[in-house]
Amino acid sequence: MEATVVREIELRFRGRGRAVHGPLSDPSHAARFFRSIMPPDVREVFLAVYLDGRRRPIGWRVVSIGTATTALVHPRETFQPAVCLGASSVIVAHNHPSGDPNPSSEDIAVTKRLAQAGEILGIALCDHVVLGEGAFASLRERMPALFSGGSR
Repeated sequence: MEATVVREIELRFRGRGRAVHGPLSDPSHAARFFRSIMPPDVREVFLAVYLDGRRRPIGWRVVSIGTATTALVHPRETFQPAVCLGASSVIVAHNHPSGDPNPSSEDIAVTKRLAQAGEILGIALCDHVVLGEGAFASLRERMPALFSGGSR
């Protein structure tokens, strides 16, 4: 008997046309958007929002749900929906259940890897936002050199 595996990509859409929300023009807009879609969890949840050419969300996805201290993130799962949607860019975010939004060394490594993958695909990684309790950190603001070109 041959086993067949079917994989489903779940993307969320709202609003008129393809746009979900107004443009995510700065980290505070992105943080508010991610907080509005972040499921309540005591584990790390890694999300991606896929943007059109005007930086308006056209879809979003929970990429990974991890443990209380880490989430496994791979460029393949992050960028696959971006390619399917024809996204121009991506913003990623995850929560720190500890409440401290300061990026870890693992957060920095994942950001670097995602930025490199996005550059190869022609889909820019705009930012990586870390959500803490009542605060957030933008890796683009803190470490612009991680992102291709170093600027927005």
